Amino acid sequence: WVANDGTLAAVTTRSLDGDAVTEVRKVDGSVSLHDPVTGRKLSPISAPKARSIALRAWTGPRTTIEGARLVHEPVGTEFRGPFPAWQVTYADEASTRLYIDATSGTLGAARSDTWRLFDFIWGLHIMDWTERDRINSWWLLLFGIGGTIIALSGFVLLANRMPRLRRRIKKSKLA
Repeated sequence: WVANDGTLAAVTTRSLDGDAVTEVRKVDGSVSLHDPVTGRKLSPISAPKARSIALRAWTGPRTTIEGARLVHEPVGTEFRGPFPAWQVTYADEASTRLYIDATSGTLGAARSDTWRLFDFIWGLHIMDWTERDRINSWWLLLFGIGGTIIALSGFVLLANRMPRLRRRIKKSKLA
């Protein structure tokens, strides 16, 4: 059921939610899941399967799944992984969301309120308020150059001040 016509990159058999599946990766980056015995295509995975994968992946305190929805495009800065993906939301205090790749069934990301706060602070730190992943913004470059100039001017001032300090110390020792 799998013919190598030059487009295959890898064929692996692995466990997905307790069941054996064969993952077929092609050179173009596409992935599909198949039943290893019959060859029947299993991807994209269903909502109940995504919920089951999410429950197995959960390691926090006992909770329930609030909902699962299929997303086809980035959700803000929260998840930029392969699409389509299942967004599984837990009914916990941290509003945890797991993103599960709909074609491979792999866990893409786990996000919570704590992560969202960290992401916001990270965006402020690198001065990238929109994407939060560019560390070469002109703001950061400007402040980096400014900090370097201030540090160098401090060394220049220190070097200019040193001879006067040495003279003052010598005078106090002589007196």
